Amino acid sequence: MSVFDRGNRRQLQEDILSGKVDADTLLPDLVEYVDAEYYNLFANLETGEHSASPVSRRGNPQYAFRQSIKRGRLNKILRKSSISYQTTDGIYSHLFFLTLTIDHKVMSRDEANFYITSRGRGIANFFARLEKTLTDGYSKVIVKESTVSGYPAVHIILHLDRPLKIKYHRKSRSFRPDPTDPYTRTILSRFKNLSDWNSPSPIWDVGFIDIYAFTQEDMGIKGYATPINYISKYITKSLDLDHVEEFRKCRRVSELPMKYRTAVWTILNNLIWNSHTWVISKAFKDDMQKLDEEAEKRKGSWMWVDTVHRSNPRLYEWMGYDCTKLDPNLFSNDPPDPS
Repeated sequence: MSVFDRGNRRQLQEDILSGKVDADTLLPDLVEYVDAEYYNLFANLETGEHSASPVSRRGNPQYAFRQSIKRGRLNKILRKSSISYQTTDGIYSHLFFLTLTIDHKVMSRDEANFYITSRGRGIANFFARLEKTLTDGYSKVIVKESTVSGYPAVHIILHLDRPLKIKYHRKSRSFRPDPTDPYTRTILSRFKNLSDWNSPSPIWDVGFIDIYAFTQEDMGIKGYATPINYISKYITKSLDLDHVEEFRKCRRVSELPMKYRTAVWTILNNLIWNSHTWVISKAFKDDMQKLDEEAEKRKGSWMWVDTVHRSNPRLYEWMGYDCTKLDPNLFSNDPPDPS
C-alpha cells in the first residue's frame, strides 16, 4: 500500500500541513511508487485478441509517453489558432504565457502547494478576479511545476478572444504587453503594479507574475519552440530510476543533486496534492476530443478488462504463457492492485 494511494491522500495532505510529515522525506516512497509495475489487460471485441500494457503512473515512462502525446495534440491545436496580427498601430496578440510564483515570506512550501489546489482556491480566485476585467472570453492550459525548493510555479497559457497590444523587449528578447494601448494597460495593470513592477501582483497578491506574449512567427520561449513544450518539459520525462543511482540512495529530495530536484518535486507535489497534470479549458478540450475520436477509430474495439501486478499469474495466462513452465518466483509476494 503506497502513501500516495487515493484512500490515503487526504490524510497525507493533513499530516504534511500539520508538520507531522515532511514532504522532503517522501523521496523513497516516490521511488517505490514509480517503480511498481502494473499492467492493464485488454481484449479486442472484434478479433478476440488479448493485449497487456504497462500502467501509466506519474514518473514512469508510460506516463511520460502519454503526456508527450497530449503535448503534441495541444501544439497542433495551438498552431491552428489565431495568434497575432499587425496594424499600422503595432502588433496585437491573442496568446500569452504567465508564470505565477508565491513569495516564500507569505507562506511555507506546503501551504503554497495547498493554496494552488481546488481546495486552496488560489488559482480559482485569480481567474475570478481576471474575468472581471476582460471584456471577452479566453481559453487556458495550466501546468503546476515545482521549483528546486519545492515551491510551486504555476504556468498558464492564455488565449484571449480580444487581443492585447504587444512590443518586443530587447533586454529579455521576448514580446511583452504594451501599456501604451488603453485596453492593454487596463489588463496589464491587473497582472502587474505598473508603478512598482517588483511588488506583488494586484490579482495574485501572494506573489509575482511574469508575462510573455507571442506572434504567429515567434512562438519560442526560453529555448523551447512553443510554450506548450516549455511547460511540459518535466511531465514528458520519466524518473530514470535505473540510471540515476541517487534516486535510490538519497532519503530526501533536498539531498539530490540540484539538477534533479525540480523534476522530482514536480512529480511529488502533484501526487501529494492530487493535481491534474494539465488543466485545460473547454475550447481546447473540445478540439482535443476530436483528435481523440479520430485516433480511436484507427485503434479498433479494444476493451479494458483488468489491472494486475507483474507478479500476478493472470498477466501471463492472459498473454498465452503456460504458468507451470515459468519461474515460480515471478508470482511471489503479489501486492494489492492499485486503486
